[in-house]
Amino acid sequence: MEHEQLEEILPLYVVGALDRQERQALDAHLLSGCPTCPAALKEYRAAAGLLPYALPPNAPPAELKAKLLETIRAAASEPDATQAARLPRLKPGAWLQHVIPPPPSWIPYPATALVALLLLAGSWFYVLSIRSQVTTETDQRQRMETALHGETTRIAALQTQVTEQEQLLVRLRDEVASRIDSLAELERILADREGELAQLRQQLAQREQGASSLRKALAQRDEMLTFLRSPTVQVVSLAGSDMAKSAGALLLYEAESKQAFFYAFNMPPLPAGKTYQLWAIVDKPVNAGIFSTDAGHKGRLIIRTMPDPAKVAKFAVSLEPEGGRPQPTGEIYLAGQL
Repeated sequence: MEHEQLEEILPLYVVGALDRQERQALDAHLLSGCPTCPAALKEYRAAAGLLPYALPPNAPPAELKAKLLETIRAAASEPDATQAARLPRLKPGAWLQHVIPPPPSWIPYPATALVALLLLAGSWFYVLSIRSQVTTETDQRQRMETALHGETTRIAALQTQVTEQEQLLVRLRDEVASRIDSLAELERILADREGELAQLRQQLAQREQGASSLRKALAQRDEMLTFLRSPTVQVVSLAGSDMAKSAGALLLYEAESKQAFFYAFNMPPLPAGKTYQLWAIVDKPVNAGIFSTDAGHKGRLIIRTMPDPAKVAKFAVSLEPEGGRPQPTGEIYLAGQL
């Protein structure tokens, strides 16, 4: 995989959405000494830490309370010796009682409290990591702006050289008119100068193309950073149907801007004349855009305007004729809901 493709899948590497081959390729690239990807990886990890706060809270199942009370009653009805045998024997220590308080009465086993403590500590570490990565992302953006400024300066220098060469070409043409005896030699010099001028123009076009690529990369990075920084980002996971059991997708939706970023992986190759089409199911399917897949069976789509997520029942991807259709006509390959 090329550097640009590896840089594009860094957000998916952070959220664990890569397959084994892609993950190994990216690990090898990071160990190869790439100057930009490790910094970008830190920034994406920082931004991804905010994603759990975008998920809607889920109420516990209604039957959980009844099961928990039944377990507590069963434990209370057993003989004291049996209960004592089940409890872990801890060496008493005054410092342990201050550092780790005893588990609440509603927890039947201390191991559950330990797991909850570990989860809380992991969440706190994740928040600290995301803050650090956001700072790194800002620094990298400043470096890219500096590089863009340098390219603009070099382009201006090339333009100056082109102007000077054009002026020299004019002087040479005047000299040809005044020196008929040396016409052949002057024509050769003129051809050489014109060749140099063509090379300079070609270099100027290449520099302008490079500057355009940098601007585009900067705009895409800023747009992705805006998605990941927003506290209102919602994450939707789409699973593969029987048509594509190993496929999957992630959709990041930002409610305030009504924009979304869609990424699909392990998609079957597209037949000739076909395309994949994303649908937002409200009262009826609403077209959210079409996309194709690359050599790695991955597809990407930036959605500028999405329906209100409160009205969307689920998302789906179908196989449609090239150009898309107003309503789904083909097989469903991916499906998921908020």
